[in-house]
Amino acid sequence: MGRREGTRRLANWCLRWVVLAALWLALADSRSLTEIVAAAVVGALGASFAGLISRPGRPRTVATSARLASLGVKRLAHPLARLILDNRLLAQALWRRLVRREPVGGSFRAAHLPADPALRTAAGRVAMEAWGSLTPNRYVIGVDEENGAILVHELIRSEDPVAPLARR
Repeated sequence: MGRREGTRRLANWCLRWVVLAALWLALADSRSLTEIVAAAVVGALGASFAGLISRPGRPRTVATSARLASLGVKRLAHPLARLILDNRLLAQALWRRLVRREPVGGSFRAAHLPADPALRTAAGRVAMEAWGSLTPNRYVIGVDEENGAILVHELIRSEDPVAPLARR
């Protein structure tokens, strides 16, 4: 590591430390000496950990995130519609459980990942997990890129595809 690289890393660490310490103080809403010391220590720990996990090179998230737009508005908006429609499913489950005393149990569902190149990126996996877990009836447990699978838990089994951004 050259002198220039060391200076850049130190500057990045200092910037992270200042931002994290300021965030601590903003959230603590106190300027007492103990909070300032805590902010300095927590900021240093956070900056050190962030420095350990940062990867070299420029971030590629903007380009890969922009490729998600190629999926189309209909596919990207479907989880938003399910956000409203799934409330009916949950109300029915609540009625069955509380009033009729029927057992209500969830189920796990697995499926192959969609073949769309935009969903095979890190941004695509994050979008599938976030959009899939947005609806109240469904939670995406994980995306297994190695085996090309997605695992979802549903309280009430639905007819929707397991992969939240899959073609319909």
